[in-house]
Amino acid sequence: MSTLCRSVLAAVLAAGCNAPIEIDDVSYDDRHGSATTMDFYLPDDGEVLRPTVMFIHGGGWVGGDKSHAINIGPRLARSGYVVASINYRLVPAGVFPNNAIDCICALAFLRAHADEYGIDPDRIAVVGYSAGAHLGGIVGLASDHPELPADCEAAGGQPVAAPVSVVAASGAQDMFEFYDWVNDKQSVRDIFGGSPTQLPYAYQLGSPIWHVRAGAPPFLLMNDAVDFGGIEAMRNALVAAGSDARLLRVAGAAHILVQHDEPGVYEGGMTIEAPEAWIAMGDFLARTIGRGH
Repeated sequence: MSTLCRSVLAAVLAAGCNAPIEIDDVSYDDRHGSATTMDFYLPDDGEVLRPTVMFIHGGGWVGGDKSHAINIGPRLARSGYVVASINYRLVPAGVFPNNAIDCICALAFLRAHADEYGIDPDRIAVVGYSAGAHLGGIVGLASDHPELPADCEAAGGQPVAAPVSVVAASGAQDMFEFYDWVNDKQSVRDIFGGSPTQLPYAYQLGSPIWHVRAGAPPFLLMNDAVDFGGIEAMRNALVAAGSDARLLRVAGAAHILVQHDEPGVYEGGMTIEAPEAWIAMGDFLARTIGRGH
């Protein structure tokens, strides 16, 4: 391991003297109840204007919740990052674009309430896993798209600026390709309310790769040995557009960054504690939004 990798890993894995401050169930959009709440993990360091990670959980668009950050949240907070782990509407209430609009509204909330939580509104990264990585790609590339209006109070009727950077781990970036690849096609039809043939524009609008453009924020993409849903194609498209985009592939993993309550548990994939993932993510966050400490 290089000296740089060692220093990055040490910085990201460092545990501060004080446990993070946890604030649960903060509503970012009162219209949808618990579906639009977030949990905060705040460094207990007295600092202000801290770099911030908005975490979007996985669960196939139909399950999961903000508690998936039970490990990543405190770990990053001890390294000086504010972490906000969000819920969003799940299918069927969260049929696209509702789920993506919720995530964009959560980003707007973090900026609107930055002073309350010690957030630097100009240093927010989005980290998503699986379905959350798909939604993170949408937030990173289409947060200000006119057909994805952030109609929540926090947005104030204005387009929401993109986050500084995005970490998208094992999440489909091309929903046409994902539909072709997945066995349970009904589950994908449920996300959009129909098939690609029936709703081609919805699948375009819901594919992060379709929104790639010059000036896109930096991306760190992660996947396992199987490239599903256009992850590698997404990296290539971003690079072709002149963006900083990197891909980490972890051979032998079934679905990397599978979340579990116990650190170090390996069940059909590599957890978010995998050294490769932490080294890459630590370096990426430090380069794009700065170090917490």
